[in-house]
Amino acid sequence: MKYGFIEDVSDINFTLPQAPPYSAQFIPKPSHENIEFYIGSSVWADKDFKGHFYPPKTAQKNFLVEYAKQFKSVEVNATRYGTPKTSTLETWKNNVPDDFKFSFKMPQIISVRKNLLEKDVLSRLEEFILAMDSMGKKAGTTFILLQNSFGKERLSELEGFLKELPQEQEFAVEIRNPFFNQSLELGELLNQYNVANVITDTAGMRNVVHQMPTNETLYIRFVGNGLVESDYARMSEWVKQFEIWIKRGIRKFYCLHHQPNQHRSYAGYAAKYMIEEINKTIQGINISVPKLHQSPSLF
Repeated sequence: MKYGFIEDVSDINFTLPQAPPYSAQFIPKPSHENIEFYIGSSVWADKDFKGHFYPPKTAQKNFLVEYAKQFKSVEVNATRYGTPKTSTLETWKNNVPDDFKFSFKMPQIISVRKNLLEKDVLSRLEEFILAMDSMGKKAGTTFILLQNSFGKERLSELEGFLKELPQEQEFAVEIRNPFFNQSLELGELLNQYNVANVITDTAGMRNVVHQMPTNETLYIRFVGNGLVESDYARMSEWVKQFEIWIKRGIRKFYCLHHQPNQHRSYAGYAAKYMIEEINKTIQGINISVPKLHQSPSLF
């Protein structure tokens, strides 16, 4: 993810903001239901995973099979360009176990528009929803990236769009307008339609980071900087926040990792580190830790 990426992060204050006081009303009361963690990468088809997360001689056609042995979720950015073919979705679906979750990005021809309620937008939305329905429970939370400037003046338009989303599928909205993405009005709307509020944690746009979940799902897109020291500190801080949010009622956690293009495979190591931190920090949680086929040489 290029959004908010900067080379030098030495002077960045990565302190997480406080949750707005009204955010508590959007979260269900704490229960004894199972806590679900979906920690993964934003890519599975990276050849640099071979010999590390995948056996050294893994054929490219088997990358997803091997990925799904290590992680329970993956962010699928390829769908930003359009709804995949039925045959492609079927292949993906058959290559992962039943508890695996794809997190698809809604095509930008639907979500990044001047009017979300245009006839052709809603027609394409229907096509995409049908495709996601074919994935069954393996279609996890679909995230909807809106225009960066999307603001309060389009609230009623957003509501009209959310009305078109089926309750049987899970959705999250990513809003990058810092004056809107943690507003009371947005929180009430997303909560009404049981839609999660994406948290985009990237070095160059700290004002976009928030802590306002709007339902039982906390959904984070985490952008690292090549596994520098601050990456680890940031991940550890999020794990502490997970523990707090569990006590407040959050039941489902997505954290999907991004790293710079020249080090995309580092996203796997970031996800592995976060899983290990979760297991160490949060009582009663024991996520399967990805196993390396050989020791990584990162530095």
